[in-house]
Amino acid sequence: MNAAYNGDVMSENSVRLPTDDRAFRYGDGLFETIRYENGIVWFWPDHFDRLNRGMEAMRLIPPPRFSEESLLETIIQLLESNHLRQQPARLKLQVWRRPGGLYTPATQEADWLLTVRPGPPFSITPKSNLGVYEDFRLSPSPVSAFKTLNSLPYVLAALYRQEHGYDDVLLLDIHGYLAECGASNLFWFVGETLFTPSLETGCIDGVLRRQLLRHFDVREGLFPPEALDTADCIFCANVAGIQVFRGWDGTRMTRIERIFANFQPLNPLKGT
Repeated sequence: MNAAYNGDVMSENSVRLPTDDRAFRYGDGLFETIRYENGIVWFWPDHFDRLNRGMEAMRLIPPPRFSEESLLETIIQLLESNHLRQQPARLKLQVWRRPGGLYTPATQEADWLLTVRPGPPFSITPKSNLGVYEDFRLSPSPVSAFKTLNSLPYVLAALYRQEHGYDDVLLLDIHGYLAECGASNLFWFVGETLFTPSLETGCIDGVLRRQLLRHFDVREGLFPPEALDTADCIFCANVAGIQVFRGWDGTRMTRIERIFANFQPLNPLKGT
């Protein structure tokens, strides 16, 4: 497969990173996971906006050829070079600080890497086994809304999910409020009202979450786990798809499918 390293498309085997790379040593960077489907880079402006805000929070200087337009051109070029323009694909854009320094960096300049893999289409999947991971609590911080390269809470949550046979797990914040799922944002219906945890919990400012908040009447807040006891339907959402955890048969599953059937045709390229 080919990758784009600092704007140059090359074989992945040709990408060489130094041993003092700060992504490896300190997790000093960010990433975005981006969906390509039906000829469209989904929600690209929102991905770029979140990445740009994350770079500002981490004092990273944007490298050359790193505008919204030029990156989109590189994405299309990379898809073409890997013969993936005609099928769904999953792109990962990583940005990290260049080598130098210990905890105190020697530079604010950044390197970046874009990779791509074939992927399944966006899907809505019924699931039944949702657990709670309590060993690592989330907290709000200047970078908690962004996808940092230090993803240890989510790695440990994924291991806990695997060890206990859950389809997914809920993560809580330091006060015990619902925060998010292991790799996606959390939502639930009570009657006709849609709820989701606030970013004050330290959850990720998910791109699909932003679409839902933009297009639907969603109540954000701080909710204890017991709030799900009265939920008619619980689901987790990210750009890969939707996992529905309660009431997924019959009426409730139909409701989720109807919402996203109407939602998906909105132009993801414009993020509106």
